[in-house]
Amino acid sequence: MSRTRNSQTAHTTVALALAAVLLAGCGGGTPTRPGGTVTTPATQSAPAATNPVWPSNFPDPQILRDGDGWVAIATNGNGMNVQTLVSDDLATWTQGSDALPQVASWSTPGKVWAPEAHRFGTKWVMYYTTMAPDPAIQCIGLAVADDPKGPYRDSSSKPLVCEQDEGGSIDASPFVATDGTAYLYWKNDGNAVGRDTWISVQRLSADGTRLEGEPKRLIRQDLPWEGTLVEAPFVWERDGVFHLFYSANDYGSDKYAVGHATASSPTGPFTKDEDPVLTGTDVAAGPGHCALLETKDGRVLMVYHAWVPDSIGSEVPGRTMWLSEVTFDGKTVSVTPPATRLPSGL
Repeated sequence: MSRTRNSQTAHTTVALALAAVLLAGCGGGTPTRPGGTVTTPATQSAPAATNPVWPSNFPDPQILRDGDGWVAIATNGNGMNVQTLVSDDLATWTQGSDALPQVASWSTPGKVWAPEAHRFGTKWVMYYTTMAPDPAIQCIGLAVADDPKGPYRDSSSKPLVCEQDEGGSIDASPFVATDGTAYLYWKNDGNAVGRDTWISVQRLSADGTRLEGEPKRLIRQDLPWEGTLVEAPFVWERDGVFHLFYSANDYGSDKYAVGHATASSPTGPFTKDEDPVLTGTDVAAGPGHCALLETKDGRVLMVYHAWVPDSIGSEVPGRTMWLSEVTFDGKTVSVTPPATRLPSGL
């Protein structure tokens, strides 16, 4: 599944028509063209504070703290390379502007997927999947900004990670351990070329802009529910345990789900749970590509995308943005299933 991800947003008929033109699906379709923001009409009523918290296509989401508020970033769409949403309360969101107005010179506008960012000192560093020119495989780029909303700038002359012989490299996710050591996790796009998919890790420099040491492979697809791939890693540290969340199976089906593995070190070895920790329900199909965030009162939430059950694979509404709550008990995690009711307190 070579990725081509997408997005748009709104509730009006005009916005839905625009979405059908702009959206591009993960693994197929025509990527959207970069451009200006489509502003939500002032007369439109605010979305209800229920799941999905963003009811239009917003794939591969991550939510970042932005002062007293929040910013969400996601795969290209709606005329943007990296879509953004802003919120004061995590429940009601407003469309923002393009976080990456211009991609690196070696890549192509409108072909940006699965961005994730982290603050290093006073700078924000965003890692994103994009198309390399020769060969035309997906690789990982890096861009820097002063603000989590951007604009991020990529002045590189080549990709940060690009495993040419392994199908390419996608789904980069930064992590900084409590001891201050930074790491980057990613997936080789092996399923695009008939190879195994591996989640790998490599140490990052203190400013997050360079890889150090050598990469290490952590897990691959080896459980029945995972199908032909694992992808979308995200690591969270709690009480000395490193929790690796990942997605597996076919993103464009109701089989997509979130798995979980644990280790005593950010570089593994990781031991997987036998079954996924987040699967679809009657209101959300194929949940996946998650990220975690801590609320102002110390709770941990998971943000992810999911399909409307009767519209799996459809460009409208596409993969919408959902929130669930995560609780930890040693090496065990519990994630509330997708439900239209938001986690308590939101």
